Amino acid sequence: MIRRALSSLFLIASVAGPCAEAAFAAEESVGCSLSQVEINPDTVIEPCSKIIEEKTTSPADRGYALFIRGMGYHNTKRFGLARQDYDAAIVLTPTNEELFVSRANIAFRGGRAQEGVSFLQTALGLNPSNGHALRTMGALMRDSGQPEEANRYYAMALAADPKDAYALLFRSENNAKLRQFDEALKDADDLVAIPPAAINRQGYLDGRGDRLDFHVKALETRAAVYEALRQFDRAEQDLNAAVAYSHSAASLSARGNFLAYKTGREKEALSDLDEAIALGSVDSRAYYAKGIVHLGLKEFQEALAAFDGAVKINPWFTSALRMRAKMHRELDQTDLAVADMTQAVAFCMQAGCTSALRDTMSALRLAGYWRSSENPTVLTPALEDAIRACMLDKLCN
Repeated sequence: MIRRALSSLFLIASVAGPCAEAAFAAEESVGCSLSQVEINPDTVIEPCSKIIEEKTTSPADRGYALFIRGMGYHNTKRFGLARQDYDAAIVLTPTNEELFVSRANIAFRGGRAQEGVSFLQTALGLNPSNGHALRTMGALMRDSGQPEEANRYYAMALAADPKDAYALLFRSENNAKLRQFDEALKDADDLVAIPPAAINRQGYLDGRGDRLDFHVKALETRAAVYEALRQFDRAEQDLNAAVAYSHSAASLSARGNFLAYKTGREKEALSDLDEAIALGSVDSRAYYAKGIVHLGLKEFQEALAAFDGAVKINPWFTSALRMRAKMHRELDQTDLAVADMTQAVAFCMQAGCTSALRDTMSALRLAGYWRSSENPTVLTPALEDAIRACMLDKLCN
């Protein structure tokens, strides 16, 4: 349950805004500064280390340099080192509210939810209007099934900073899930309107900790709203704009994923997805979409390889596990098919997902292998037998 509940919180590690410590000598030192974290986070490590190691550095300056170096580590996926620096900085500068927000993100990434919440509460205790802490609380509310409460926090975060890109992003996604598409589109419009240089200084980290182009994410977010509104031409325009702005794994993956589900666009979809993967995409959705295209073309071996790629990136991707199971079945690899489908069902029972379990049980019922109208909550021998029967039957879908 923690894995699912913290999905959005993994993303929140943008570069901190100004705080009371901004006047420290560390901030003024060339290279060890918030502005340099925004530009190239890796380059702050050495200059901050020199300040930290200098015996004459004051405790306040050392604390701030630890904070900046921690953010450098944080934004380059060295989370353990970031945690060490943040913890040391907290001892020296316990009133730096942004420090506690960043430390909370490290806790969430490590699956320590209560610890993360405690750090957020400390930040809000220091400053109840801290936008970064407020938007993080909003993400926590959304992922715990309280979307309206999430919007309340997002509104407070945006009152503190109307151009907080994360708050706009999360509220847009939240409203889209609530089917409040006008509100979702307004936030997406505001997100896209932030100049690329400005939005990228805020720093977008994905769930893996990779720092990606935030403007591409903004265009992808608005395209998703247009697609939900069935304004497919406008959605494609945004995705084309993303590719034109940055011909990258992220932009090509987004457009390829869109085209993969459009009849007659299979060749274009494969072109984008193959190039995205060649450029190093680690987006499991790109591999899954590629698998769907190959499946539609009845290229089962290629589809199997694509779904396998999706599962390797995200072992909890239950839809990809189910599709890999079906490809194993098509290739008469029954034991592998049974193992994948059983794993998908077990993951859904453990994580509380509904769609993969619902689809699997529906297929078992339609094929006559499961009589009960109730979905099981545990993996029983009877259910395992039903899954095996289905994996021997190519019409069981």
